Amino acid sequence: MPALGWTAEREAEFVALERSGLRAGRVAIDFGASLRVLTASGEEEVGLAPDQYRRARSGDRPVVGDWVALAGAPGRALIVERLARTSTFTRRRAGSEGAARRQVIAANVDTAFLVTDARDFSARRIERYLAIAREASAEPVIVLTKIDLYPDVLDLLSELWALAPHVAVHPVSSATGAGLEALDCYLEPGRTICLVGSSGVGKSTLVNRLLGYEHLTTGEERRDGSGRHTTTRRELVSLPAGGVLIDNPGMREVGLWQADDGVEEAFDDVASLAEECRFDDCRHDSEPGCAVREAVQQGALGQERLASYHELASELQRPGGRGRQGARPQSR
Repeated sequence: MPALGWTAEREAEFVALERSGLRAGRVAIDFGASLRVLTASGEEEVGLAPDQYRRARSGDRPVVGDWVALAGAPGRALIVERLARTSTFTRRRAGSEGAARRQVIAANVDTAFLVTDARDFSARRIERYLAIAREASAEPVIVLTKIDLYPDVLDLLSELWALAPHVAVHPVSSATGAGLEALDCYLEPGRTICLVGSSGVGKSTLVNRLLGYEHLTTGEERRDGSGRHTTTRRELVSLPAGGVLIDNPGMREVGLWQADDGVEEAFDDVASLAEECRFDDCRHDSEPGCAVREAVQQGALGQERLASYHELASELQRPGGRGRQGARPQSR
């Protein structure tokens, strides 16, 4: 199963379980009552063992991308153990207020395609996606879709390059194929790519194009780029050249969950400036000797950029979204 991301480290981890008669698989779809798992012998629909069912009820359920141990023959197998995750793609559960809850979007992700188009473009949303991807230790890649509908995208590209100077940005068109070849370097055996973005930005169409056939149903789209988005569940699919893609339903809300490091990395320009602040615990509000606010005054850092940093930092202070030790992330 190397093409699915099975590594020598995974193999070594699984030796004791294999001796117990267990088989390895990777979660492809969560149907609720059952899950579809990819194994060395093909796809299987499996259930949860009693212990795993109890864990799931407390919020620790296997998710798409998880590696699991199966007991039983194909057709009657149960998940009896979830293997350790190398990364966890997490957000605050949409719509949760007060007693907020964590939602694990996907597990064991290597690269995150942050998908947007010109009509949907929002620098503030991209900053949130970057923070979530960085916190998950996934490599972020920004994919700007539907450039055939929006040919004048140079301003957007310039804004994206300024927003994330160390992140690759790829303008593409799934309709014409323009720019798609630039994504080939990510589509390698063993790599797991997770697509995130709002509804209607073309994630499922992009998946179909990269697969070379229509695997995911997409709604009819008009020339202006509008149309129905039909992805309703997360799904892991295998690429022809190896590796896997995880498609996600469109995210209307992108709430942060314990993303201290992710925010700091997404705002590395603020972090770099903060090294020159007079005080180590400077919050870049009204403290004297603040190099960050000085950069804003001199035009080296945008006021909206700093305001966005403050917003995300404050969000992490709220119940359920606070940092690992309840403190505001430090830009240092």
